[in-house]
Amino acid sequence: MDILIDVAIVVLMVVVIRLFLFAPFQVHGQSMCDTFNVFNGECYSGDGEYVLTSRLSTWDILDWSPTSIQRGDVVIFLAPYTEQKEYYIKRVIGLPGETVKVEDGYVYVEDEDGNFVQLEETYLNGDNYGNTNPHRTTSQIFAVPEDSYFVLGDNRMKSNDSRRCFQNIGCNENSSPYLEEDRIEGEVKMVIFPFSHFHWVSATEYSV
Repeated sequence: MDILIDVAIVVLMVVVIRLFLFAPFQVHGQSMCDTFNVFNGECYSGDGEYVLTSRLSTWDILDWSPTSIQRGDVVIFLAPYTEQKEYYIKRVIGLPGETVKVEDGYVYVEDEDGNFVQLEETYLNGDNYGNTNPHRTTSQIFAVPEDSYFVLGDNRMKSNDSRRCFQNIGCNENSSPYLEEDRIEGEVKMVIFPFSHFHWVSATEYSV
């Protein structure tokens, strides 16, 4: 009987941790290379690294949360516009209420004075730096609604992200380029497997 009680307690603790504190996810595809899913110097297109996410930023207790999502954070979220339950991994670029401009291969965020400031995206590799282009145009402005985010993959040329409304076909009248806050499952904190890839995911700082 004591063993059953101990097992039940352990199971309950695991469930609580999984639902409210931390959760593992497997990264699929090339959209976040070279930050994730690089094996032997090559960007891997299949199921790759396992990451651990913190769910603290998803808490909403009377409009209070112990932490908040910041620009540069990498998040796991439930993909919109898909029939199956699928999770995406992207980097947060635009915060609620901000205006983002994608133009001539670079990303800009409007500051408090109304000026567009280019983001210094040091995490992009040589192929992707200067190659952030909106879908089927050279310049586009995105006004991020409240309770939503503008997100991009680090592998800009192979990522279905906010620029394409998370779809291969791009945006249409029934889709939105913005990630709704309640779709976010957690903020990526570390790579946990394979063990040779284990590391903390460092915070990103910008001038805006």
